[in-house]
Amino acid sequence: MLKLIKLSCLMALFLNQQALSCDCLWQGSFTKAYKKADLIVSGTVIGSKGNSADFNIERTHYDRGINFTEFKPDIRIWGDNGQLCRPPIKDFAVGSQWVMALTKITKDIAGGFDPSTPNISYGRVNDYYISKCGANWLKLEEGWVTGNLVQGRRWEWENKTMNPVLLELIDAYIKGIIPEQALIEAAKPLTAAKKLMRETQLFLQQQ
Repeated sequence: MLKLIKLSCLMALFLNQQALSCDCLWQGSFTKAYKKADLIVSGTVIGSKGNSADFNIERTHYDRGINFTEFKPDIRIWGDNGQLCRPPIKDFAVGSQWVMALTKITKDIAGGFDPSTPNISYGRVNDYYISKCGANWLKLEEGWVTGNLVQGRRWEWENKTMNPVLLELIDAYIKGIIPEQALIEAAKPLTAAKKLMRETQLFLQQQ
């Protein structure tokens, strides 16, 4: 009888985890996925605890202005707590820089935020979360961006064959100044000429 009760509990736990597991459609590389975002920013991770990270905004590329236009220099971003379609927050190390396409948390949900466990949460109203249903983040280093920017594979968030692209080009694309084709060309793997040009640019920046 005891074995039957244990088996029933394990089955219930398994079914509950299955119901809560992530299930979403792929929303595309960054150039497609970002269109669903409420806030697109670039900056630095300045702290991390539980499934949340504190992010210092160095540049705002787009703000849908839900509830209010974001004015705080530091925001909190929530990742996966084991039940959500979000990346693990540990993937964004303190001190690392990113371009992030974020969704604002606009409503309280049942059990969404428990003050007794504030570091493990769905997130608070007016905080943000990052979805892994698309390539909603790009690595930023010294003004150059890498990741699944454009025409990348499904369910991949890195693209090691991509040529690093200047953040200025990403910003211009988001603002509608340049077309997607310009990013496609910029992100093509380095040729010898492009490699020399980039090395020359880096050299001149350091002088």
